[in-house]
Amino acid sequence: MAGLVALVCIVTGLIGLAIGARKGRVILGFLLGLLLSVLGILIILLMPATEEMKIRRAEEKRRFQQQRRPREPLIRRRRSRSNGKDLTPR
Repeated sequence: MAGLVALVCIVTGLIGLAIGARKGRVILGFLLGLLLSVLGILIILLMPATEEMKIRRAEEKRRFQQQRRPREPLIRRRRSRSNGKDLTPR
């Protein structure tokens, strides 16, 4: 029985760690998951991300969009077979 409780604590701690990593609160996520189990996971889910993580995500999003831009002109135009109209999305 004690082994099962320990296993549940470790698993919920790791889940809390993973969620906390996405929010910039790794150690807090692990501790809440470890000590409070499912309640700790719910708490870390409801916590807002740190400002540093928000900035990092915005930079990653901007970098990703810049990488996609050069490929856009390579889109081929699709034409309808029946009437020859341009079907390329605008």
